[in-house]
Amino acid sequence: MRKPANIFLLAIIVGALSAAMIYRHLKSMNLEVEAAKAAGQHPVTDVVVARDTISIGTRVTPDALKIVTWPAEAQPEGSVHDPQELAGNIARTTIAKNQPVAKTDLIAQGAGLLPLMIDEGMRAMSVKVDSVTGVSGFITPNSRVDVVVAGTRGEHNEMRSRVILQNIKVLATGTIIEQKDEKPVEVPTVTLLVSPEQAETLTLATRYDAVRLALRNYRDEDMVQTQGMTAAAMFQDRPAGPAVMEAKDTSAGCTPSGPTVEVFLGEKMVLQPMFDDKGHGWARAQGGGA
Repeated sequence: MRKPANIFLLAIIVGALSAAMIYRHLKSMNLEVEAAKAAGQHPVTDVVVARDTISIGTRVTPDALKIVTWPAEAQPEGSVHDPQELAGNIARTTIAKNQPVAKTDLIAQGAGLLPLMIDEGMRAMSVKVDSVTGVSGFITPNSRVDVVVAGTRGEHNEMRSRVILQNIKVLATGTIIEQKDEKPVEVPTVTLLVSPEQAETLTLATRYDAVRLALRNYRDEDMVQTQGMTAAAMFQDRPAGPAVMEAKDTSAGCTPSGPTVEVFLGEKMVLQPMFDDKGHGWARAQGGGA
């Protein structure tokens, strides 16, 4: 009877050892699985990106944005998590589809848009115009103009005009408020895109009153070399003295002397003397008075 009891006890011991070994093995496998899972996972975060391409100068709306999951360790600098933080701002540059949108890519609400239109290395400069210098209002944004200035020069203060800038892009048109006769008046302005050197030239030109803008064809980009024009050169082919008006035919076939009046005979206009030989007025000479 003792031998079967010993065998039963041995079986219990062997079973307990086997169970312990199996438990240890399973626990080890579970730890390896957890470690593998942990090794395969990375912390993530939400990042706002462009749903579609956002063009420069476009006002950003919540519909233009979306939230995507992004690796936290590779989160773009300046990115945000909430689209409402960016809504209403204006794109400073073109933002590609699915590109993370940073605050530095946008301009705050209320900020001016003009800086967006200024190319790198260029400057925006405004000049005052009127209905004449502004080509009667036909100059609009994106027009191309030449700048012409007139002023006196040399020992004899000779009047001279010259084209000083060519093919200059117009960025904007507007008005400024100035005081005239102690009253505020609106003065039209044209804002031009110029280089720093051209800005210096334009600043000097605006010291003269006679600054004109000449409107160009959009397709005309040719630069023309001019020598300028002086008053003497402009009138050199004309005789000195008062201008001579072309005489008009009279009913007698000759030009009357003295003061004249224009008279229409049917569809023909002729000159008649204002006074007759006796000094009487034209109406009386024609029988119109006593």
